[in-house]
Amino acid sequence: MTRRDAAWLIARASAVAGGATFFADWVNAQHAAPPEADRWKSYRPAFFTAGQYQILDAFTSILIPADETPGARDAHVAPFIDFVVNAAAEFAPETQAEWRHAMGWLQEQGFATLPIAAQAALVNEMAGPERDRAQHHDGFFAYRLIKDITVRAFYTSRIGLIDVLEYRGNAYLTAFPACTHPEHHKV
Repeated sequence: MTRRDAAWLIARASAVAGGATFFADWVNAQHAAPPEADRWKSYRPAFFTAGQYQILDAFTSILIPADETPGARDAHVAPFIDFVVNAAAEFAPETQAEWRHAMGWLQEQGFATLPIAAQAALVNEMAGPERDRAQHHDGFFAYRLIKDITVRAFYTSRIGLIDVLEYRGNAYLTAFPACTHPEHHKV
């Protein structure tokens, strides 16, 4: 799936039945005060089974963990992914097939039953071909699929864009600040 495909998925998902309701809640949660405590705790996945949703939530939390900044759970990445993949049924059923295959592969590995450290180790192994093209891992396709949409969902949320990246809107500079790195001053 390319970035353009993901953008089209998100755009089309917002147009399907239920899209306005989901996105209204998602946008309000991202642009307002923190959501009430049970808003996202009571979220029911529309596409993934409960077990698959648990795997997805854990996987995205490994990719973007909460540390001194918010993580994937704080940005409600798993509900967003579930909504987008569910909405793909109308215009991109092959996307749902890819996700079923990826989640099935993770279930076969027993991802949900692994301790957190073992889950992180498996994700790291799955990412191996990304770091070294000579490597091969049977789960790399699942890793790339989940990672691509996780990054997009996180960094387009209020938490990712404003809280983490500190985006302040379109602004122009009245002066261009010079680079302060001494190594960049050499010609």
